Order: sequence, then C-alpha cells, then structure tokens
Amino acid sequence: MLLAAIGLGAWMMLDRTDQEQDQPSAACAAPRPTDPPNYAALCAALNRPDLPGLLGTPQGRVLSAGPALLAFGTDATVEVRLGTSVVSLTDSSTTVKDIADMPEFRPRPTAVLGHGALTYTTSTVTLGSGGGPQTLFVHDLPGATPSPAATDDRTSPGSGAPVRNLVVAQDPKAPGGRAFDLAVFHTDGQPVDDALLHQVAAAVMPTLPGWVATPSDPSGSASAASH
Repeated sequence: MLLAAIGLGAWMMLDRTDQEQDQPSAACAAPRPTDPPNYAALCAALNRPDLPGLLGTPQGRVLSAGPALLAFGTDATVEVRLGTSVVSLTDSSTTVKDIADMPEFRPRPTAVLGHGALTYTTSTVTLGSGGGPQTLFVHDLPGATPSPAATDDRTSPGSGAPVRNLVVAQDPKAPGGRAFDLAVFHTDGQPVDDALLHQVAAAVMPTLPGWVATPSDPSGSASAASH
C-alpha cells in the first residue's frame, strides 16, 4: 500500500507538471482606459507565436503579456515574460540620436533592416512584494543610473540583472525621430546575446505601425540575417 501511495503521488506530480506545460501561452492583457492608443498593436506584435523560438527557447510559454510593470511617461510600453526571459518593447520618444548622446550607456552603432540603430546596456531593479522579489526593468531611460564602474560594455552591475537594449529608428531617414526600443533581460542574471536581440527586432519591428520599410524589408518579413 505504501509503494502504491508513493507511486500515485509521483504520478500526480508528473501529471500536474504535464498539465502546466500544456497550458496555452498567455494572451495580451486587455487595454486599460489609461493605456496609450497603440498599446494593443504593440503587444500583439511582440506577443507572437514564435517569440519563444526567437529567444532560443522554442518550448517556452508566455506567462504574461501586457503593459510594463514599471514605466513612466506617455510612451506605449509592453512587456512579455516567459521563463527567465523578459522582453519589452517601447514606441519611444527617446530617439537613436538621444541615446548616441548618452555615453554613460556605452551605445554602439548598428543597423536593423537598413534602419539606423544602437545597442546599449541598462539594468533592472529588484523590488519585494507579497509574492516574493520581483525583477523589473525601469522604462524611464533619462532617469536610469548605470554604474560607471562597469568594466564590460555588455554588463552593467547597477542594482540588478543586465538589460540589453536595441533602439531602432522607425524611419531610416530620421534618426532624430521616434524609435522602437527593444529590451531583453534574464531574471537569473545571464547576459543577453546581441544576435538574439537583432533576431527578435528584425522579426517584430516590420510588423509595427509607424515602421517605414526599406529595400531590406519590403514585405516586412526579412530575416534577422539582413541586419
């Protein structure tokens, strides 16, 4: 009887794990009256079925998708969480030129599908809550305070996990105009590979309202290899 009970308990645990893994990915949270008008389109574009694969975790499942938990200002910002990965996307009034003028973030020039872009590094904060510590990315770039003591431009000690950011001009001819800002971090503190960041950006950004296509992405379906 004891062996039977142990076997039943093990089976129930395995069955519960299978059920959790079989749960569908979370849909985008419905817009609130206070959310910017373009929130829904931004969230739908980021919370795409192939996002786990783009992040290198094809078996992953989206746990939540909605407005950023900690954001300031009026720019629409969405955040998708799956496993230890967190991805955010902002329709940003902070431009590529603005970031270029912030040497403290160690910006590096790059391009995404023919659009001028920069990679840079920020960091998360960890806040306590009733459900335990929560790792958050503060979506308020001008007020961020990266550590000047960082010795690696891919790692910013700050107060939490390193966040890798990619800001891309919406119009390739207007680096001083609005931009899309993609940020990825891992709650376990693991670094984010820039190739992964470009891969997500090249898939998502051509589907966003405001994106001005170039010959590199005439149909909005160019691959990350084009960057």
